[in-house]
Amino acid sequence: MTENRKKISATSFLLMAFTAVFAFNNIINATASIGLSAVLTFLFATIFYFIPFALMIGEFSSANAESESGVYSWIRTSLGEKWAFLGSWSYFFVNLFYFTALLPQILIYASYTFTGKNIFGSGATIAISILSIFLFWLATFVSIKGVSWISKVTDVSGVARILMGVGFIVFALAVVFILGEPSAQEFTSESVMPSMNWNYFATLAWILQAVGGAEAIGVYVKDIKGGNKTFIRTIIIAAFSIGIMYALGSVAVGLIMPAEALQDNYSDALFEAFAILGSYFGIGDGITRFVGLIMLLSAVGSLVIWTAAPVKILFSEIPEGIFGKWVAKTNHEGNPTNALTLQAVVVTILLIIPALGIGSVNSLLKTLINMTAATSLIPVLFLLIAYIMFRVKKDDLPRTFKVGKRSTGIVMGIMLLVFFLFAFFVSTFPSPAALMDYFATGVVAEGSMNPLFSLTYNVVGIVIFIGFAFICYKRYERKEKIKGEENGHN
Repeated sequence: MTENRKKISATSFLLMAFTAVFAFNNIINATASIGLSAVLTFLFATIFYFIPFALMIGEFSSANAESESGVYSWIRTSLGEKWAFLGSWSYFFVNLFYFTALLPQILIYASYTFTGKNIFGSGATIAISILSIFLFWLATFVSIKGVSWISKVTDVSGVARILMGVGFIVFALAVVFILGEPSAQEFTSESVMPSMNWNYFATLAWILQAVGGAEAIGVYVKDIKGGNKTFIRTIIIAAFSIGIMYALGSVAVGLIMPAEALQDNYSDALFEAFAILGSYFGIGDGITRFVGLIMLLSAVGSLVIWTAAPVKILFSEIPEGIFGKWVAKTNHEGNPTNALTLQAVVVTILLIIPALGIGSVNSLLKTLINMTAATSLIPVLFLLIAYIMFRVKKDDLPRTFKVGKRSTGIVMGIMLLVFFLFAFFVSTFPSPAALMDYFATGVVAEGSMNPLFSLTYNVVGIVIFIGFAFICYKRYERKEKIKGEENGHN
């Protein structure tokens, strides 16, 4: 069977990696939070995370050549069924937090598309949350009915979004180096070097998420023309190319946009950057509408596809009976309707809670982006632990691709695990200084989120979701044990 699979070229794989990983709004969010230090941080994350992790996923894929190499099969290889289920579940619940960050952005993209500006004021957190909830229920209804055409819209808008990001970088460099305009920000060793504070380390999770996506492209290790050597060479070229594009993008934003206009501006910075760039070439307000339309089409397509796909994948991978028949019930389209409805209820709660505790739209967006980035590290932690145990216990398992010797793989896995645990901790917990100030004064800065509220929201949310899955699996194990005993007596 595997010999008859259609092979993809190295060039196609390179383009696939760009589509899966590169997104210009990741550059905007990172530079809005940590300024020009995003340049070096993107390069660091690419070299010390994206490349080694992609190679690990390639090794997992080659060890599971007869499966479709999903997360479930990778983790099961070394940790067994229970941890494979928890790893798969973590990918599903990360998606819930992804929606909370995506939905408000869709509203802002729509606002720029149809009006040319952001109609949501800084205090419109409740309005944005209510509209986001309505939008997600609409997406749930559409997903239950099933839509095949939406993927075509997403493919086209996804390519347009990449071209838009690359175009911004090229024209921003042209403004300074061809038109001779001064840089909006001063590039010095001090401005580019990271400030080792809590905000920087928390934003590190955003950047790790931005250069992530190895799970999506590592599965093609057995489908590339030229075999393992081509895969290794292409994945390294892809990783360096993406890292350089992210770094150049951060430079381009610094050349065009002043630091004071960029800082903590998560709602409008993308459009303001393009408006400033357009002004150098005589392009008016139409550019913000055009950018808004591309981002809107891409985001709506992602919303509809990701509303149903992770739920369907979860139920296709996990053992039958863990969540019960009612939750797993599907319609004629194969969509688990009750599970999708429950998902919408959970997303509704996740959107309401932070909106009640935050005063400004940018603070809301920063909180949601941060929580999405923090939870996105959890599945990676499962995979890293699985990889370490794979090299410790099953290094003799036949596979066509291996990352170095046994000791090399173990050391690399442990280093990444420690790094990710640190990033996860910092992005999940609010700054100790903010907590100390709040406990000392009881005062929260205007427009900011209560740090105690943030701590509760982040930690309790993770504990509830992981705990729920653990309880469901323990109940499933008990049922299977009783069933086995009954069959043994018959």
